[in-house]
Amino acid sequence: MHDRTFASEMALEGAKAFQAGRLDRRTFLALCGLTGVAALTAATGNAEAAANQIVMWNWGGQSEQCHGEAIGKPFTAATGIPLKFDTSGPLQGKIKEMVDSGKVTADVCDADGFDAVALGKSGHLEPIDYKIVDKTMIKPGSAWEHGVGVIFYGYAFMYDTKAFGSSPPNSWADFFDTKKFPGKRSLYKWANGAIEGALLADGVPKDKIYPCDVPRALAKIKSIKADSIYWGSGAEGHDMIVNGDVAMGMVWQNRGRAIEQDSKGRYKLVMNEAIAMPGAYIVPKNNPAGRDNVMRFIQQALQIESQLKLLDCLGMTPSNPAAFEKIPEALAPYAINSKQNIDRTVFNDPVWWAEKGGDAVNAFLDAIG
Repeated sequence: MHDRTFASEMALEGAKAFQAGRLDRRTFLALCGLTGVAALTAATGNAEAAANQIVMWNWGGQSEQCHGEAIGKPFTAATGIPLKFDTSGPLQGKIKEMVDSGKVTADVCDADGFDAVALGKSGHLEPIDYKIVDKTMIKPGSAWEHGVGVIFYGYAFMYDTKAFGSSPPNSWADFFDTKKFPGKRSLYKWANGAIEGALLADGVPKDKIYPCDVPRALAKIKSIKADSIYWGSGAEGHDMIVNGDVAMGMVWQNRGRAIEQDSKGRYKLVMNEAIAMPGAYIVPKNNPAGRDNVMRFIQQALQIESQLKLLDCLGMTPSNPAAFEKIPEALAPYAINSKQNIDRTVFNDPVWWAEKGGDAVNAFLDAIG
């Protein structure tokens, strides 16, 4: 019994070393034979198979399809390594739990910039290898020690052309002006974007938004509380607008084109003062595929062709500056980093959100409750 236990433990440690890239494949398989564990499947969850694929943890739906087409296909064609998906949603708490348990099943998480900062600081992420990932292919300010800003999405708003067609709103100040522009509003109920939009509406210049004056923002938000409803998912925010529940609705910018189409042009997207959020790829500590493979996957995501395919499929704006000029004319009105939008955009500060976001969200929920 003691010998079998020792062999099993030896095999498990070898599998961990193989996963982390400290043991080559030939030595790993030799260890399997020496310990009498034919495939190590029971002991390690099939470590060899895990090391020969990339598992992306994202939110499923169209995102799975688009990432597979834009990044997975060319990556697999170049490396022979398939892309698989876990679509249960990589929340910070779930990533911490997975890493702390020692049972890491994901190689890369489709997360936010503030997740990269916060989880890197807490020791739950692998550092990015910028010898493989090319920093020049990332918008300045979006390459962090423990994450890469691969795309941008944003918070903008839409308005009802039937209500405001002759004199349409064009700023967050207009969005918060219920006297000049009467009617219901919708806001994202988890504070992101709403705090920045409220500060812009209250006269704070774009370059002075951070650090956010949360009490000032909440006072502005509460000033339209009687006319506000709140959404928690992109689909919910989409439906509030298309169903005519609001005269103006805050949305994830990448949904703007679809809402314009679904409402047959009744609702129009306002990109002026959009709040841009960096969508980050982060790598959980001790990811199964090892360091080099996942870094090559991230590098593939930064290629111009992959970036433009994600924009076309998902509405997510490229982070590679070389792709900005190649954004198709038909998509430029909806893209954060297009020539017509980039200078009127507010870019999110992920460090502020990593450090202060939890308190800001709790204060926001109290204010709208």
